[in-house]
Amino acid sequence: MTDLRLIRHFESVFRLGSFSKAAEELGLSQSALTKSIQTLEANWDVTLFHRTTRSIAATDAGKRLYPMGVDLLAHAETVKREAREGERALNIVCGPTILDTLIQPAIEVFRDAFPLTRVSAETMPPAHAVEELIQRRVHLLLYHSTTIDGLPHARRLKTAELFSEPYVVACRPGHAVLETDRSLTSLLKFEWAIAGYDPVFESGLPKDIRDVLLASNFPKYRLLSQPACLEMTKRTDILSTAPQSVIAPLVASGDLDVFPHPANLKFSIGAASLIETWREPVVMGFVDSLRSSCQNRLD
Repeated sequence: MTDLRLIRHFESVFRLGSFSKAAEELGLSQSALTKSIQTLEANWDVTLFHRTTRSIAATDAGKRLYPMGVDLLAHAETVKREAREGERALNIVCGPTILDTLIQPAIEVFRDAFPLTRVSAETMPPAHAVEELIQRRVHLLLYHSTTIDGLPHARRLKTAELFSEPYVVACRPGHAVLETDRSLTSLLKFEWAIAGYDPVFESGLPKDIRDVLLASNFPKYRLLSQPACLEMTKRTDILSTAPQSVIAPLVASGDLDVFPHPANLKFSIGAASLIETWREPVVMGFVDSLRSSCQNRLD
């Protein structure tokens, strides 16, 4: 098999569009890098770059190789890390509500079965997150099921819905909204703070609801923190929405009032991983841990 080192050299030249810049990045002389690319081309009997004295351009073969080469290099790093570390690190990207409320209890369940696995969880825009997944820098995505269903690269992903519960509308006690008919039209007359309301999620909403929200420039405040949204709701006339189980402690303490969401929206957690990694023990282990901890919230 062709040395991965040659693929890495090709990737650098393609990405930077320059032998000199790639040589500097790789810590090689330009002549050594040129020889590497020539060796790769000779081994495969293919031309990867058109060269002139002033510029280079990838051939069609080079353009086809680049995305596959990136995948190959990323996979090689994963294999090296797993061989070195045993039970590897598990990198998760999720929506802000999931990060704020569900990751911590899931880790508590997960660590009993996988005590040697390091877990990293962060939030980022879904479109960015799925690219990180494709590049194998992330192992598992956890977002609202509507967002998961709208992700690109669908043919490369294995997805599943893990958990679902109703959204409720939250307001401070005595809020004027409690005197309305609580229809969607009435609610949109007030300001809203929403955690993680991203374009992918919005595009997956039923068209009639999406059109009403777009017409009202909903939401006025979009934050990447569910607790921050609920804190604003406690202190002001701003409305918010969250899963029923998330708000339950604030209702019990008298800090918030809630009522059913007029659009009957559900907080549905979806998971996505590459098809080839879905059944890896640490990925399946965390999915099972999340299912278990979510069920415990409702019991």
